[in-house]
Amino acid sequence: MKNISSFRELKIKEGFVIIHSNLVPILKKKFNLKKFWKNLHKSIGKNKTILMPTFTFDLRSSDTWDYSKTPSQTGILTEYFRKKISTRRTIHPIHSLAIFGPKEKKVPDHYCKSSFGKGSTWEWLALNKNVCNLSIGIGLDGGATICHYPEEKAKVPYRKYIKLPIFVRKKNKKIVKKNFTYFARMKNKSFEGINNWKTCEKDLINEGIINRFKTNDGLLIQKMNAYETTKFISNKLKKNIYYLGNTKKYKKK
Repeated sequence: MKNISSFRELKIKEGFVIIHSNLVPILKKKFNLKKFWKNLHKSIGKNKTILMPTFTFDLRSSDTWDYSKTPSQTGILTEYFRKKISTRRTIHPIHSLAIFGPKEKKVPDHYCKSSFGKGSTWEWLALNKNVCNLSIGIGLDGGATICHYPEEKAKVPYRKYIKLPIFVRKKNKKIVKKNFTYFARMKNKSFEGINNWKTCEKDLINEGIINRFKTNDGLLIQKMNAYETTKFISNKLKKNIYYLGNTKKYKKK
């Protein structure tokens, strides 16, 4: 297809695929999002169940996050997927997911107050050997939210829980009676609050966990098994709790 990215090298064995994307590098006057999605879906395989982040970053205290109305702020592909393709959306005021595919009922709802804690949808993704993390037009930084699961499990010292005093409305319009939280990066005089993604990405490539190529129009594609990635990072954190933290700028008080 003219002006449509080619995914001929994309061979995914896992049954579930979570996709992070940044299409800014290839946005053109003739860019057709509908055709892009159809080509991507065909290349992944219509027998796969697909998830995309539909994150919300700018809600203020006492605002309402709405299952049906709150848009995704993680790119044009995720908003198209949320509105036109997906059949389900998990519930969290920041880290929700839209889902579509033959096994979408296998993906559990978000039974957790925090984004990545025990009982969260993200925990299920991170610990599942049948999940592929696919990044389109983006690297590990912004393209692998599952990496935050081992951080929260290890209770890394450069993050802390913050309360999210935001009303959450389910699909049936009922308000969720739950105080959601987020294990967020700290930013203060001791720590800048930036994850060290470059080192981790290089290590994952060297270990053969990340596989990458570029499409015909230069769009970076990275894929990795969610379970293998989580296991690798968890082991690194056991040896160095600051492995994913910006250790050069972290100073103990």
